[in-house]
Amino acid sequence: MFSVSTRRSLLLRMGFALALIAALALFGIASSVIIAQTLRGEASAINRAGALRMQTYATSTEVLQPHAETTAVRRARIEESLNEFEVKFRSEVLTRVVPADPTDPARRTYDRIGGTWTSRIRPGLLDQVNGPPTLDEFIPLRQELDAFVGEIDGLVRLLEQKTENKVQLLRFIQGISLFLTVVVIFTTMYFMRTEVLQPLRDLLHAADGMRRRDFSRRVRHTEGDELGQLGATFNLMAEDLSQTYEELETRVREKTAALERTNRSLELMYRSLIHLHDTHISEESYAQTLIEMERFLGLGRGSICLVEEDQRKGFLMAGTGDQRSLGRTHCAIDSCAGCLDLKETRLRRTQGGAHAGERMLSVPLREGSRVIGLLTMSVPDRVTLEPWQIQLVEGVAQHLAVAMGKQRRTEQYHRLALLEERATIARELHDSLAQGLTYMKIQVSRLQGMLNQIDCPPTVTETVQDLRGSLNDAYRELRELLTTFRIRMDESGLNRALESSIREFAERGRLQIELDNRVADGELGVNAEIHVLQVVREALSNVVKHAGARSAEVALRPVPDGLIRVSIEDDGRGMPEAPTEHGHYGLMIMHERVRKLNSTLRIEAATGGGTRVSFDIDPHALQALSAESVEEVLTHD
Repeated sequence: MFSVSTRRSLLLRMGFALALIAALALFGIASSVIIAQTLRGEASAINRAGALRMQTYATSTEVLQPHAETTAVRRARIEESLNEFEVKFRSEVLTRVVPADPTDPARRTYDRIGGTWTSRIRPGLLDQVNGPPTLDEFIPLRQELDAFVGEIDGLVRLLEQKTENKVQLLRFIQGISLFLTVVVIFTTMYFMRTEVLQPLRDLLHAADGMRRRDFSRRVRHTEGDELGQLGATFNLMAEDLSQTYEELETRVREKTAALERTNRSLELMYRSLIHLHDTHISEESYAQTLIEMERFLGLGRGSICLVEEDQRKGFLMAGTGDQRSLGRTHCAIDSCAGCLDLKETRLRRTQGGAHAGERMLSVPLREGSRVIGLLTMSVPDRVTLEPWQIQLVEGVAQHLAVAMGKQRRTEQYHRLALLEERATIARELHDSLAQGLTYMKIQVSRLQGMLNQIDCPPTVTETVQDLRGSLNDAYRELRELLTTFRIRMDESGLNRALESSIREFAERGRLQIELDNRVADGELGVNAEIHVLQVVREALSNVVKHAGARSAEVALRPVPDGLIRVSIEDDGRGMPEAPTEHGHYGLMIMHERVRKLNSTLRIEAATGGGTRVSFDIDPHALQALSAESVEEVLTHD
């Protein structure tokens, strides 16, 4: 609350000015009334004093003029005239006007006239009752009368001067009152102009500026009066309005920016949904999603890593920047648990490698309650991550996880469908061809027994023996083919299928087989994994049957240029330069399968003896195999 000081109050100053004007007016009126009251009767007194002069001349004329009446009558008439003079001289009209102060000139003149009349004029005129004076007596009397009348004239002049002085005083008072009134009026007008009109005009201009949203206007008059306090309050209000308007503008800008971010976020989410929910999801779809995230959020290179269910191995599924040029790479550590120990989004600095000390945003990819991978994006030091950016990355990561889960389920469905078809073919072969070969083996055995009972040419016996051997070989190959068709590689993946196959061949051939698998499940795709598994099994079958080895090694390792090398090496006798047996199609099938993987099978002598079978496959090129039909794969079995 503002308090107005008494000295600075406009209301009090205006009231004081009006009161001063009223006081001056009242003073002029009062002085006029008072002076007029004091002037009352002075005109009559002046007339009465003038009448004394006329009465003196009339009495003297009456005395000096001869008359025929008696002395007594004459004396009575003269005394009556003298008494009339005295009545007029001592009348209230005259005595009330003459000042009572003995030092006043009018009072002294009045007293002197009274004394002269009493002591000289009245006795002198009464002495002339008996008859008119002689010339010698008349001249001194006349002179004395003229002097007496002169004194009366002096009294009249004094009374007139007194009256004139009062009139002049009235004029002076009226003039001073009028002057002071005019001064007060002009001072009040100047005060109104400087202290009221100008501040009001300034206030109106400022209010008009605020109406036009010019909140920089301020009122200059901020003194302690009412208008000054109104101006100060207006300035405070303008400051508050300016701050409020700025806050509103800032909030509008923030809301607009938030809406733009939301719109762009929705656009990014929509585009990611388009990329990730296509019929055939490829590495380019994931990479394109990362590129759009980097462009929208202003972040650095991004990558998507997938891991096995037991988190033993992982691989870079998609990446941007320098990671994208490397293709699919593998982590240098033996386990992915170090990267997947986080249960939530984390912003941390990398500890080693070419990008040591770089800020990295890591978001786990979850399918249900299981972490299936990791989304990482580098954060430049100049960028400050806001909560909405982290939420957007987490939302896209959720879409990535859903798309990957869908892709895994689709691949698993293809794997199960393929294995079911293989199992069906195995049953058909067992129920038809296997039984036929068994029947033929029995009939050949009976035929050979009957031939032994009779004498037949040696060529017939040799032919029957060859036929029996061929049937045995065909039956053995069919049993191996049936075993191959019955291989199960379900959700456990390639790694478990390789381990199971190695245990099987190690027990069959009584040799030691080691597995060095650095490829994560799902990295090669369903069809490629089946081809690799069949090539490895065919190679191990050859090792068991023909190599005479004591140990072997199966390895799947990443090599430069983003390739994965599959090798089967043994320490046996090695491959002959030219195979002599006919009817064995294992090598031909291996070559055909490797060609389906866009690679070339290499068979060469191993260091220190034995044989090495190897081929390199490109995970990028295997994307084309993901859409290959089950029937086309099965035609090579």
